[in-house]
Amino acid sequence: MSGPARALDTARLRRVFELERQGGCRNTAVLGGLDRLLIQLSEDGQLRGSPLAAAVRQLPPGGYRALPAGERERWVDGVLAALGGVAPRPAAAPASRKQPRPAEAPPPPPPITPASPIAALPGLPRGAAARFEKLGVATVGDAVFLFPRRFNDYTNLRRIADLQPGSELQTIVGELLDIAEFRVRGRVRGARALVADGTGALPVVWWNMPYVARNLREGDRLVLAGRVRSYRGRLQLENPEFEQLERGGDAFARLEPVYPATAGLGQKTIRAAVARAVDLAADLVDDPIPAWLRREEGIPPIAAAIRTYHAPAKAEDAEAARQRLALGEFLAVQCAVLIRRAEWQRNDDAPAIDFGPLRSGFLEALPFPLTRAQQRALAEIERDLRGPNPMLRLLQGDVGSGKTVVAFAAMLAAVASGFQAALMAPTEILAEQHERSLARLLGGGELSALDGVFSPPWLGRPLRVLLVTGSLTPAQKAQVRGDAAHGGADIVIGTHALIEDDLQFPRLGLAVVDEQHRFGVMQRARLRQKGRNPHLLVMTATPIPRTLALTVYGDLEVSTLDELPPGRQPIRTRWYRPDERDDAYRFLRKRLDAGEQVYVICPLVEESESLEVRSAEEEYEFLRSGPLAGYAVELLHGRMSARQKDEAMQRFARNEAQVLVSTSVIEVGIDVPNATVIVIEGAERFGLSQLHQFRGRVGRGAKQSYCILFSSEEDPGPDARERLNAMCETTDGFALAEVDLRMRGEGETWGRLQSGTNTMLRVARLTDRDILLRARGLAARVLARDPRLEHPDHAALAAAVRPFLDRAAEAN
Repeated sequence: MSGPARALDTARLRRVFELERQGGCRNTAVLGGLDRLLIQLSEDGQLRGSPLAAAVRQLPPGGYRALPAGERERWVDGVLAALGGVAPRPAAAPASRKQPRPAEAPPPPPPITPASPIAALPGLPRGAAARFEKLGVATVGDAVFLFPRRFNDYTNLRRIADLQPGSELQTIVGELLDIAEFRVRGRVRGARALVADGTGALPVVWWNMPYVARNLREGDRLVLAGRVRSYRGRLQLENPEFEQLERGGDAFARLEPVYPATAGLGQKTIRAAVARAVDLAADLVDDPIPAWLRREEGIPPIAAAIRTYHAPAKAEDAEAARQRLALGEFLAVQCAVLIRRAEWQRNDDAPAIDFGPLRSGFLEALPFPLTRAQQRALAEIERDLRGPNPMLRLLQGDVGSGKTVVAFAAMLAAVASGFQAALMAPTEILAEQHERSLARLLGGGELSALDGVFSPPWLGRPLRVLLVTGSLTPAQKAQVRGDAAHGGADIVIGTHALIEDDLQFPRLGLAVVDEQHRFGVMQRARLRQKGRNPHLLVMTATPIPRTLALTVYGDLEVSTLDELPPGRQPIRTRWYRPDERDDAYRFLRKRLDAGEQVYVICPLVEESESLEVRSAEEEYEFLRSGPLAGYAVELLHGRMSARQKDEAMQRFARNEAQVLVSTSVIEVGIDVPNATVIVIEGAERFGLSQLHQFRGRVGRGAKQSYCILFSSEEDPGPDARERLNAMCETTDGFALAEVDLRMRGEGETWGRLQSGTNTMLRVARLTDRDILLRARGLAARVLARDPRLEHPDHAALAAAVRPFLDRAAEAN
């Protein structure tokens, strides 16, 4: 095993190259020539990370000896500049008095480093630097880390005659025979083309991208990569990525990188610039994985992974390189979340909360037994509440899994221990729903109590619950503030009004945040700041893929409710096309005649000329005078006052209204067990997570429930089709979360992990679970040695971690 590489003796090298320059660059400064010296330095590992490394990579395959005389001089001058020397002039023959004095040679350009501006790259076209900056590429180092979005796989080209429908990407090369924008019902919907390759012709569709037709011309030769599907008995390529090939040029067997692009900056220019940046600076970039950890784990150098990922020989090489780079990115994320968690829990004086003997009384008073998953989650929460450090826990569960009861148990444990509890919800409707649900638990089924005061037998003393929302009058808010501040309120439930500066909780022991994804880090932190180091429980009904839970929520422990209460039946879901509406309305009338109730969800309040989707008001008038005439139809939308919304909901809850036409305000917070059908208009316009949330409004009782998806068009496009089909195939929220993650890609989910236009996570994916778990273990090892990353060996990792910590600090 070789020992550590010796440091490069730059002073000695500078003398060698000065002698070479003085001797006219005839390759005589050292015995055997400069190439022999350079090879020896490389084998000894002395070039790695040195300023000489970039210059060596600029040499041709034959080395220094293969350079013409003039180019040798320029190369040696550049080396001397990189080594901090000045190029001496070679000895000159005596000149006659009449010979003019030669002009001074311009100083050599400074060596290229990762910090060099992108404009310093040799050969960059005029104006390209400004366009690169639109991609977040301001320096040579940024160009090194501008990784391909994908690769055109010319090693596996398909003939049009051999294409098969499926979900995998398929690549073809062909000539564009025809292209034009297309419209549906008067609105521009995209571009449609016909491409041929000699074995057949293939229709190509770019949904919602009409500009493609303006950028291409008949006769263009294209490489296209996309998914092929069968539409009306004929294959077509949908939303492919494409690139124009040189006229008359042929694709050859290779993987060609496809980079993020911008107007005026084509792939050819980007590839050439990135290749030069990688050649000159890849060996000089910092590796976030410390050297000692790379040695112990057998992790290859980052420079090798960078070069491979930009120019892989085969797909397997590209993936291996990407995973190596992703490990470094995830290591930075995991160090950041573990440091943040340690900072949050640095104090050991959290309120000591213990349900004690009152626990059994509370559980016996419940009108239903807890599921095994609820029991497990409650035990995990109670263990945290008894500890000296403040709890930081995420409680996630599918719609209807019973998160609220678990949270109420934790809040009542805080009250039983002499502390206050606060619950923050994103909407007034949800906050009011929580207040009513808690009232039912505390009042033995009664929906009201005297001034919010309850006396549950198991507690042994009165308990006061207050509701605070933005719609309270100033006098009502003043009353709540006084009660909260002076001990008159045990539990306060509310909206963002809870984090207003003038509302204080001197005995706050537990803060609960519902629908965590609706709030930022700053808002949950402000709620915690209302008390002295209280515990924190955040809840979400949006199932979170495990990888995301370990990144965006990596500072939280996670409890999962993965089973539904007994007696609940899976909701049956069907997607109806426009010409099938009559069948759906017949089904609705049948359910209504059976005494059941129906939700109808619309994406808009009022009719829109720009969107052909049914508004809530339009649908309300249509249903009550058309297919559902004779049934009691109610309207609910966000522009109504809080009182109007509450009255509409109360009428529906009392079954005085059989049909509730609503906008997305009912996504959460509505619980009517007799409602067994939910109809979602314009379903293609909602995201998969929101569709699943809507569906969760039914199936709250023992009756079979149904979800009907209406699309505005017979063919709403490939992404919408995939979402709607997924809804019909499964009711498992965690499975749908994985589908949603795969469909949306990384950009939207990583929103909080971005800085300006330059993404801090460039290659890591939320589907890289094994890599992330490995990174979490490596992060724990690093922080066990150096909790604050202050050792010089961890300088590069600390620099990679800092942006994530800075983002968290800004939010707090």
